[in-house]
Amino acid sequence: MDSSAPAAPPEPIYALPVDVAAFVDTFAQGPYHEPVPVTSWAEFQMFFGGFEATSEASYAVYLFFENGGEFAWVVRVPDPAESGLALLSASGERQASPSALADSLIGGTDASTGMHALRGLERKRPGILAIPRAAELGAHGARVYTEALALARELGMFLLIDPPLLADSPAELQDWLGANPDLRDGNAALYYPRLYFPDALQHGRNRSFAPSGAVAGLLSWLDQERGVWQAPAGLHAALEAVTLTRELSADEVAPLTRAGINTIREFPGHGAVLWGARTLAGSTATDPEWKYVPIRRYLLFLERSISQGLRWAAVEPNAEPLWLKVRFATETFLTDLWRKGAMQGNTAKDAFFVHCDRSTMTQDDIDNGRLVLRIGIAAVKPAEFAVLRIGVWAGGERPDPE
Repeated sequence: MDSSAPAAPPEPIYALPVDVAAFVDTFAQGPYHEPVPVTSWAEFQMFFGGFEATSEASYAVYLFFENGGEFAWVVRVPDPAESGLALLSASGERQASPSALADSLIGGTDASTGMHALRGLERKRPGILAIPRAAELGAHGARVYTEALALARELGMFLLIDPPLLADSPAELQDWLGANPDLRDGNAALYYPRLYFPDALQHGRNRSFAPSGAVAGLLSWLDQERGVWQAPAGLHAALEAVTLTRELSADEVAPLTRAGINTIREFPGHGAVLWGARTLAGSTATDPEWKYVPIRRYLLFLERSISQGLRWAAVEPNAEPLWLKVRFATETFLTDLWRKGAMQGNTAKDAFFVHCDRSTMTQDDIDNGRLVLRIGIAAVKPAEFAVLRIGVWAGGERPDPE
């Protein structure tokens, strides 16, 4: 850590959690295209009407809270089946066409509709995004996830992708991923298989559901209990209130793991547990910061916390006194995390570094009020650093990951 300190201590940087989830779907009631904060299942029922047979996310929200989640944003989108854009099922019921429903879930950037309604959030911004309905939409579901992944990268969220209904076996799921290479990204993870949960609308009979709601809740709980930098996998990562739609053998698990798919397994005395913590870039990434869920989410946490914590710097002259204050504030924040075990290394020097000087900025940057930090974090081994670049611009902040 820099031994020098500014004459006037800067404002401290505070940890901004990434355990807040966001869900997008059709629901029984509630405002359209408006992110509504919910902190319990009872609040969700009050705003959105509880379980809805066609709404996968209504069950996902329940499982989020059942598995330890504490805060979620819920966005209701119009059901195309209610506006005439529908197909008739074999039983004669009106169902939204997959294409129209995908369009509704995606929405539009300019009008901030669909998933893009999340763009305007400033307070308690979501760190986890789940759209389980997309798993029902075949090829159109991949289109929803591709758009959601772009949004997640832009807003610093982590996307949970669910196994498609039409790719139920391990081989089919791997084929589906092979056909959708754009989903292989460090900001996304896929958990398999689907889960059974007693459906209150079918007199308690088991029905299969996408795992993202339960997984989001468990990630949220583990963030609070162990820290976002800890791997959310193993016997301590047990899901509540669910069972598995299929049990996987060791021979099935191995190729799925190599493909970057996180399995959910059943163990006596522990129930269903998360048995993998790889991102969807896991099979192709060589850098740990893109390969593993806890490291990627930890870096998103750091980017968000430091960017927001340095907003005050946007109104100060871009010169050496400011650089000293920025380094001091950032190093103080990272030192506290290191002492909590969030980085590797016996000394702070081995655990992280913070550069903010003429080595990180050009003269043009300085003249135009662009403050740039280069931060290294030893997330896996001491003195082996994952590097972040974070920018603070005159008039407002903008993260710029390397």
